[in-house]
Amino acid sequence: MKFVNDWVLALRLARRFARRTLGKTLLIAAIVGLPVLLGSWFSVVQRGVNPTGEVYARTVMGSADAQLTAPSGRTDVRRALPAGSHVARAVMSTGSIELRGSGADLTANLYAGDLTDPINNGTYRMDEGRMPTKPDEVALSPSLADHLGLHVGGTLTTAAGTKYRIVGMARAITLSTSRDVFTTTALADPEAQAEYRVDLPNGTDLAALAAKLKPQELFLTTRAELVDPDIPRGPVGADAARILMIGFGVLELVLLAGTAFAVIARRQTRELGLVTAAGGTAADVRRVVLAQGLFAGLVGAGVGLVVGVSVALVGKSWWESASATLITQWQIPWLRLGVVVTVGLVAGVAAALVPAIGAGRRPPMAALAGRFAGVTGSARLRLLALVLVLAGVVLSVIGNIRLGAALDAARAARLASDPGEVSRVASASPTWPVTLVVAGITLVVAGLVWMLPALVGRVAGLVRGMPLGVRMAMRDASRHRHRTGPVTAAIMIAVAGTTALGFAIVNQSAAKEQNYRPVGLPGEAVLQFYLGDARYSAELVDRVQSLLPVEHRYHLGVITMYGTKETEGYVPTVTVGPSADSLKAVDPAYVARYGDWGRKAAVALRQGQVVVPPTTPVRDGKVQLTRGDPSARSTFAYPGAVVGSPPKISFLEHAALISADAAKRLGTADVDETHFILSQPPTDQQLAAVAKLLGHEDELKVERGYQSPVRNASIGLLALGATATLLGVAMSVSLSMSEGRADFATLAAVGAPPRLRRGLAAAQGWFLGQLGCVLGVAVGALYGFTAHTVVGSPHVVVPWAVIAGIAVAVPLFAALVPYVLTRSKLEMVRRVD
Repeated sequence: MKFVNDWVLALRLARRFARRTLGKTLLIAAIVGLPVLLGSWFSVVQRGVNPTGEVYARTVMGSADAQLTAPSGRTDVRRALPAGSHVARAVMSTGSIELRGSGADLTANLYAGDLTDPINNGTYRMDEGRMPTKPDEVALSPSLADHLGLHVGGTLTTAAGTKYRIVGMARAITLSTSRDVFTTTALADPEAQAEYRVDLPNGTDLAALAAKLKPQELFLTTRAELVDPDIPRGPVGADAARILMIGFGVLELVLLAGTAFAVIARRQTRELGLVTAAGGTAADVRRVVLAQGLFAGLVGAGVGLVVGVSVALVGKSWWESASATLITQWQIPWLRLGVVVTVGLVAGVAAALVPAIGAGRRPPMAALAGRFAGVTGSARLRLLALVLVLAGVVLSVIGNIRLGAALDAARAARLASDPGEVSRVASASPTWPVTLVVAGITLVVAGLVWMLPALVGRVAGLVRGMPLGVRMAMRDASRHRHRTGPVTAAIMIAVAGTTALGFAIVNQSAAKEQNYRPVGLPGEAVLQFYLGDARYSAELVDRVQSLLPVEHRYHLGVITMYGTKETEGYVPTVTVGPSADSLKAVDPAYVARYGDWGRKAAVALRQGQVVVPPTTPVRDGKVQLTRGDPSARSTFAYPGAVVGSPPKISFLEHAALISADAAKRLGTADVDETHFILSQPPTDQQLAAVAKLLGHEDELKVERGYQSPVRNASIGLLALGATATLLGVAMSVSLSMSEGRADFATLAAVGAPPRLRRGLAAAQGWFLGQLGCVLGVAVGALYGFTAHTVVGSPHVVVPWAVIAGIAVAVPLFAALVPYVLTRSKLEMVRRVD
């Protein structure tokens, strides 16, 4: 009973103290509540867009008992199913459809199936109207309707001129923002693979039925397999990384909130001293401070939970738009939310633990007098902490080496099975090497957090010959390293996460850039006649050129040898080598624009040679050309040369080149590409005019190069790192200014200038920010090689802009803000009568 009474009294005092220091209590509650808010929001939204159980099964197969996949739409699946089965064609993407737009044609996805069968309900969302029931009716996705300016009751016209009446607006559950057309099975390709929803008679042995259907190339997926799958959906091998993120997040929360609690505990020194003077024990003092942590944790976690869930539910349409996935039914993950709230409460109490111990140890007379004891003596670096850091680095290096070897082996196996695959394999990373890396980084962080108070003291003690404000700031940081150590650790962890994310972003961008294949040099406009509906004519090219700021144009064409006969509507063209690379006629002047390779290739072309890729064999200065006519296939030698590896341009990688003049001696060149060299980027109006002329929005391609997201992401990362740094610095500087009032009053009495206080705040802000940022960059860099390996980057890309900003700009900003916000003049410390 005494235990309960003690805690009741502690909670009452905690509530009283919280009301007196409302601003700081709300700050701690916000620190605790923000992760709970984010965790609650993410848990609800993530489960909404990735449902499980019956909700997931309904989005995949409606109300059906099973889903049946057939090799084509002509397969009569009813004959293979038990009597009494109900079968309906699934609503699924069956290809594309060309539509007539206001200025030019465009391509949309085509969804077909038994749209009105109730068994398909839940696999799409009806926004307006109804689904089509007749061959001349369609429903559109809202994004397509907005693009075309159409509505229910309007008319949709295909590129071929066929008209359909629009009877509704609908969206697929996934890729809900795409441009889609929903139609009956009338437009579906009967030769394409088809899926069916099936309701089976009660008592059907599903396992036996699946085994019976398999030899007929019919594959059955039961509802139970979706409701309770043997293999969980989602990426495999990421559990260790998730645990690391959660653990570091909790540690960051404890360190930041702990520093804020230290501020409150120091402000309440006299009140806590009165508890001791009135007969309370050190345990009572600790209990009061812990009760404040529990109180702030309850407020923060409770508000965070309510706000997080509310934001998730209210912003449903926003999350659907961002994820391009419809949320058909909310599934509140109560267990996960309970864990999130519990973690917040435990973190709140844990954050108050160290300040509570410190308050309990303070002598009553010192507490009543408001005196704070600083740490004296030299700062000792713990040997075990150093061992943890070194062991963590070793484990991270070993894990990265093993991870690289595992992915290289996977890449080699992929290349062996598919020699045409040249891109690096970026599959799910093996669990064991990733676990080693995660364990290594965890040990490094644990060791650094342990040694940081001593490290702060060691580094602060190196300052000599600096201005008074800097020396005082370093002395204060060293004497109160119980405070500055956790703040620096919090900054380090936040910056480490920011740096690691920077490595991941830039390396992922490098991997995408490696696989990107431009159609020409930057700024060129390319018209490819073999891909679209446009057919080459000199008049069409002239008209396109008249609409663009063109300086020059070049034609590329495939070669048809004289005397080649047409076979079943196809005229074979000349190919080169055993891999049958196409032979293209090109102006040497155009090729010469591609750097050193281009200049060498242009010389060879002007000499009448065929320039081939390095993979094409050249014997005695000649390559093998093939007529390509199946009825009279013939191969002959022709002068050829390899001038090195061509640039990674789409038409150069797998093509052999011949000059237009030399091509005339072999046959005729049929233009399949025209490259326009532009004097300036085309305007939207010019591109719209070209699209209208060509009849399709995507016919002309303007090469703008790979559009990297790194710049915008770097700005966001810098803002994130700066916010975390400023939060930690603000807490430490606030406590320092609070504890140092008497010292500043004494300095002011002997003639110290008022700006000294601002200088000390700026110096301490810079010192803590600089040390935390440097260590954070070092820890985050441990993840760099892992990120490069996992995402398939061709080499380790370092986010220099992010690192420079964090290591230089953020600490300076952390010094500037306290300098501006700290008041030079002191409030009255004490009145002496």
